[in-house]
Amino acid sequence: MIARARPLLGTLVSLSVDGVDETAAHAAIARGFAAIESIHRLMSFHEAASDVSRLNRDAHACWVTVAPATYRVLARAGEIAAATDGVFDITIAGRLVRWGFLPRPADAPAPQARATWRDIALAAPDRVRFGRPLWIDLGGIAKGYAVDAALAAMALPGTAQVVINAGGDVRVAGPAPERIVLRVPGHDAAQVPAVELMDGSIASSSGAEHARVHRGRQGRQVVGPHVHGRTRAPAGTRRFVSVLAPACIDADALTKVALVLGPRAAPTLRRFGATAYLHTARGGWRTLGAAP
Repeated sequence: MIARARPLLGTLVSLSVDGVDETAAHAAIARGFAAIESIHRLMSFHEAASDVSRLNRDAHACWVTVAPATYRVLARAGEIAAATDGVFDITIAGRLVRWGFLPRPADAPAPQARATWRDIALAAPDRVRFGRPLWIDLGGIAKGYAVDAALAAMALPGTAQVVINAGGDVRVAGPAPERIVLRVPGHDAAQVPAVELMDGSIASSSGAEHARVHRGRQGRQVVGPHVHGRTRAPAGTRRFVSVLAPACIDADALTKVALVLGPRAAPTLRRFGATAYLHTARGGWRTLGAAP
C-alpha cells in the first residue's frame, strides 16, 4: 500500500492506494491532492481570492462568475437546504463570525439579518448572485466534495483499493471493506466504536470538542461550530453523528442536519439514501435513515 498525508482543508488529509504498481499509485495520489488543493483555493472562507470571498464581497451587487466546482457545491447546498426547509443553510457565516469561529471578511458588506439560502440565485453554468448582502461558508459541505473530487481525479481501476480521509470525511473505493474508527468525544476508550465501509462515504461531526461560552446580546450561550440554519441557534454541542452515504458531499452536509434535528432527521436521510449513527451521552446510540 502507498499512503501519503498533507495538511489541507483545515485538517490532515491522507490518501492511500493498494492494488496497482507503485508508479501508478504515486501518480494517482498526486492527482488526488491536486484536486483537493484546487477545492481548497476555490472555497476557502479565509483566502481573499477564493470564489467564496469574491461572492461575499461582490455578489450582492452583480453576477459573479465562479469555477464549475464551486457552482456544483452551491447547487447541491441549495438542494439540501430546500429538502430541509433551511435547517442546512450556508448563509450562517455571519453567526460563526460573531461567535469567533470565522474571521470577519475583508471589504465585504455586513450581512442582512434576514438573509437565507433563498437569496442565492444560480444561473447555469457558472454565475451566482445574492439578493441581498450575505456571507456564505462552505465549510459544512466542501470538504466532502473535495474527497469525492479527489477520488474522481485519481482515476484508478475498480480493482484498486482507495481510502481518502479528510479529517473524518472518508471515501472508500475498491473490492474490500475498510474499518473506520469513530472518534466520539468523551466516549469510553475501552469501547471505541467502528463501522465497516465499502464503496461509499462516511462523515462525522460533533460540536462538543469546540464548544465555548459566548457572551452577546442574547446573554451567555454555549456555542459551537454548527448552526441551525433556520433559527441560527447553536446546534450539536452535545451530540456526535456519523453519516454514511454514497457521496461524501452528502455525508458531510447531512451530519449537520442530523446534529440539528436528531431523530427528526430520519426522513431527510432516507431521501438521500443515507444512514446516520447518532450518539448522545444520555441516550447512547441510535440509527436513523436508510438501512445500514
